[in-house]
Amino acid sequence: MPLEQTIQMSDNKTKDLSTKGTYASPRYFIPEDSPAHAEAWEIFQKIKWAKPPKRDNGIKSRFNAFSALLWAVTQDEDWVVHTDLNKSSYNVWKWPLPYNAMRDTMDALKAMGWLKQVGERKQFRQFRYIAAPRTSMRKMKPFKISQQHYHWPEIQVRRGRTDLDKAPMDVEFMSIPATRKMIDKHIRPKMRDLNQELAEHEFTLFNFGKANDWVEVIYRRVYTNITSKLGPKAAHNGWLTHGRIYPNGFYIPSKKKGWRQKTLIDGKPTTEVDVHASSLRLLSEDYSLGFELPETEDLYAYGKLSGLNREITKKVIQASLNGASLDSKSWPKSFSEKENDAQLIAGQDWLTYADAIAETYPSLKKADKDKGLDLMLTESDIIISAMNYVLDKGIGCLSIHDCLIVPEESKQVAIDAFHKAYKDKGFKPPQLSVGW
Repeated sequence: MPLEQTIQMSDNKTKDLSTKGTYASPRYFIPEDSPAHAEAWEIFQKIKWAKPPKRDNGIKSRFNAFSALLWAVTQDEDWVVHTDLNKSSYNVWKWPLPYNAMRDTMDALKAMGWLKQVGERKQFRQFRYIAAPRTSMRKMKPFKISQQHYHWPEIQVRRGRTDLDKAPMDVEFMSIPATRKMIDKHIRPKMRDLNQELAEHEFTLFNFGKANDWVEVIYRRVYTNITSKLGPKAAHNGWLTHGRIYPNGFYIPSKKKGWRQKTLIDGKPTTEVDVHASSLRLLSEDYSLGFELPETEDLYAYGKLSGLNREITKKVIQASLNGASLDSKSWPKSFSEKENDAQLIAGQDWLTYADAIAETYPSLKKADKDKGLDLMLTESDIIISAMNYVLDKGIGCLSIHDCLIVPEESKQVAIDAFHKAYKDKGFKPPQLSVGW
């Protein structure tokens, strides 16, 4: 049995478990009015420090670190915990908790035998630790934790491809002095300027159908670093692509449920200006893969695509730009991993869609597996340019990938913004749809 799947529970017993553990975020803390605060503080007082903290802020930071670890232990069915213990990572993530506080707390708990290492460290993973039997951390019952106010870094570089939920932050790459200098000089200022202009406007969003007038609209830009190797050497030769912007600490409501349509900007009703088939349109003007787009109102329902499920067609085209082969014989694994997609394709034949798409847009079969990410990078540059155009006119706006949400009275400004952004990038005017 692998070492990392075996935990010594006592002198003569072992327990099998996955060492995934529960994450103790450097954002967590226990408020003073929490029912768990007094008990957690009492346990905290038992910790023996190599260098006891003397200042109040030092004590508070270590207590917050301990609270995060304690919460994770009480939540995990196997009492296994992990956290961020990489100093460079703290510099990148800008956690509200100081790195030294978490490091010193972990060192003290390990020295006392309260936490013991589980298994080995793996790529992009911190060590896992288990709370030892008969320790105070095991005795406390599960409790609720709070999170300190925090915004994700406005510029992120992740390693991987399209699954950002699983792709780790590329701390190695972002910690290189030359990379930090490049980001600070060429990338971060653009996002800060964008967010500063957005801060001059008021937004009312209807998450779950209820009005929220206290929305702080901030965006972050997420790049993907694609390399064929891992480790510090690869970090020096990173290939940055993707670069989409995402809401940072706020959520744009669901459109299907009618909540997004209620959005107000500066108290005014809004509309959506969307680029139709953005990726296909940009691909058609690619230097090596370019082709003539058919004259049609809907590129996702043209020719042999007519009669097929439009939503599936759109997803298959996007998947083909992100590495899925149209020559495969069955649905790519990515379609079955997400419940909504699995339900969407139930009873549908992959070859029917793949063959129709390949015949309609042959260039998709020639595109390399990362072409979709490169197209996203271009789309992202365009949407940022379009947002700046609108904001420079004194008009508030929101964006979702390749569409703008603007006050209804300003829809022509959004149309002009897209036309200018595409022209500045050397592309033909896009086909736009206006309205919800």
